[in-house]
Amino acid sequence: MNSRERMLASISCQPVDYIPCSFMMFFNLKSECPTEEKFVERQLEMGLDAYTHVGHLEAALHPDVKEKVWTEREGDQTIFCRRLETPKGPLTQRVLQQNGWPTLDNFDIFNDWIVPRTREVLVKPEQDLEKLPYIFGPFRDADIARLKETAAISRKLARKHGILQMGGWTSCNSSVRSDDGVMGADAMAWLSGYVDIMILSLTRPDLIGEYLHIIHSWNIKHIAAYLDFTDAELIVRRAWYETTEFWTPEAYRTLIAPLLRHEVALVHQLDRKYGLITTSAFMPILDEILDTGVDVLIGLDPDEGKGTDLADVKGKFHAAQRAIWGGVSGPMAIEHGTEQQTERATIRAMETLGKGCGFILSPVDNVRDNTPNAWKNTRKFIEVWKKHR
Repeated sequence: MNSRERMLASISCQPVDYIPCSFMMFFNLKSECPTEEKFVERQLEMGLDAYTHVGHLEAALHPDVKEKVWTEREGDQTIFCRRLETPKGPLTQRVLQQNGWPTLDNFDIFNDWIVPRTREVLVKPEQDLEKLPYIFGPFRDADIARLKETAAISRKLARKHGILQMGGWTSCNSSVRSDDGVMGADAMAWLSGYVDIMILSLTRPDLIGEYLHIIHSWNIKHIAAYLDFTDAELIVRRAWYETTEFWTPEAYRTLIAPLLRHEVALVHQLDRKYGLITTSAFMPILDEILDTGVDVLIGLDPDEGKGTDLADVKGKFHAAQRAIWGGVSGPMAIEHGTEQQTERATIRAMETLGKGCGFILSPVDNVRDNTPNAWKNTRKFIEVWKKHR
């Protein structure tokens, strides 16, 4: 088996020659690699099952929207301000600069860093929903052309090395600053914060349902572009904020799951696979996730997953013939653990999750620290995987 065959077989819960190991994110190695090809080659040199990403389509404002960005001073603080003039009225936003972000040339609408810095959210759900579609404008010709160009490079790299091609959300492209991509409720955190969203999901589920449908409509166009213009074999949706830390199981079942199910069905129509990234507090909605038809759950963290039970997850996913990607905590075991802790965590993941196919080993969800300890434990992690795979 080559790496591509091994990864696809694992995602399909088919027999493999050995359990694959593919880092869902690997920032400390990525920072040392000037190109995607070098990043892939470095992983292959380590013996890992690397993948290549086909490209990134960012959300763009509708052409009828006029955007103005400026700064104001409040005491010793700098506030970054945004005003979007849409055909349905204005949207305004105020964000505190902290630790050097944002800057005038790096003030993205879709960015995790925006959440703790927000002083005024951009979209107030109870008054702004008719303006929301203008944030998700049509893809520009230049964006599609860039995707096609990147997809061609990805195709060549995948064929050269026999590796998987991934589309949808990405963290691997160093030129991508925004956190968008195929997404769902995560977008609400950046646009509206989560306090009002959580309250409204209980008091005005119809309103939140409409909000989610607007994002979902853009997602469908986004996924269609990947299916039409690339050879992506796995489409990935980010769903870090689609958990019971933010949603009740009932809200997830009635508001989020039906839209996710629609996206999965679209991807399956062209015989591609669908992956969902979620790492914490998903045990109460595990059956609902499985019911959507998702092929692989990416991000199973045994230490920071808030109640994650490896054996329980494996039992449910094995019974449903669905795959799991993850198993070891990147921060706890790799970045801040000892070699002995890393070894124990790796063996536990492989013994519990590796039985009966359908498993890809990875630190969750990242290895960021470029420190001697992180690299020492990364080498131990790979060594133990090779010994027990």
